[in-house]
Amino acid sequence: MKDDNRATEDKNAILIAIGNKDNVLEDIHTLSRQWAENPEVEIVTGKEIKPRVVEKASALFLASDLVLVLVDPEKDLLNDMRAQLLALQERVHIIVYLTAPLTDGRIPIEGRTVVLEQKKERRIEDKVRAFIRKYDKKMTHQALRLLTDRIRDESILEMELMKLVTYVGERGEIKSKDILAVGTETHEESLITLFDAFARKDKKGALAIFENLLLNGLHILAIHSFLTKQARLLLHAKDMEEVFKAGPEYGHFAKTFGKWKDGLDLKPLEKKNYLPFQKPYYAFNLSKTSEKISKKDLIAFLDMLAALDLSIKSGTKFDRVRLEEGLAGT
Repeated sequence: MKDDNRATEDKNAILIAIGNKDNVLEDIHTLSRQWAENPEVEIVTGKEIKPRVVEKASALFLASDLVLVLVDPEKDLLNDMRAQLLALQERVHIIVYLTAPLTDGRIPIEGRTVVLEQKKERRIEDKVRAFIRKYDKKMTHQALRLLTDRIRDESILEMELMKLVTYVGERGEIKSKDILAVGTETHEESLITLFDAFARKDKKGALAIFENLLLNGLHILAIHSFLTKQARLLLHAKDMEEVFKAGPEYGHFAKTFGKWKDGLDLKPLEKKNYLPFQKPYYAFNLSKTSEKISKKDLIAFLDMLAALDLSIKSGTKFDRVRLEEGLAGT
């Protein structure tokens, strides 16, 4: 992102951003955050622009964190509304977003001009450097490459960077191992949320989480593996519902769970696949989730995952579609 050296540095100046159609929403999100953590953003285009500007200019009260965004306004329209926009800029933040430079390069209104990076990888790199610089951090080249490979959705970039900054603590350099560690924790949280959405029969929510996991680089086999493990654990919890029903609170559950585990003769090699060997609080949450879904549905879901596993190993081209259908309950 490059600021025009000739532009005014006034924070209330109209911001004229030159980007492209593919990055409009991501750019607006980033630009708006310079004024407020959670700005109130209003985006208008075409015929909506003039009446909205007139409405805002004549309003008695306006939110201090309001960001009014005009996308590709006609040059003549900017000329006509020049006085209103200049008056309005003292009350709200204004962005004029152009998806391409004007043909003659002349913008008929004063403001601070920003030319936005077009290539997505470079855009993400610039945002990463700017963000960690605020916390006096640096990132190795290998870590930056790994992060840009994993992050595909720019809207979650700052949230992931904040996790990294918190994770490394006082250490000044972020390394590849930090990206891997935080990424694993993030995926695990999302995968648990995915199964919770499935248990609530929230089809749209489950599919949205699934799509986001794929978008951010998690392989479909990793998602399949987690769901298989989780479904088995939930079946274990389902079988033990009667044991845990007497104590719905965590304190009572933990005591019962401990006694139950100590009384087992079972000592499996892969303890992570069995409910008794989960951490008590995780087992408690699994127990609560198992109450929301029937044993019949859990068995059907496991059957779907088993069939999908076979098809993946056979080289099917429709793995994603089949898992989407399973999550949607079709």
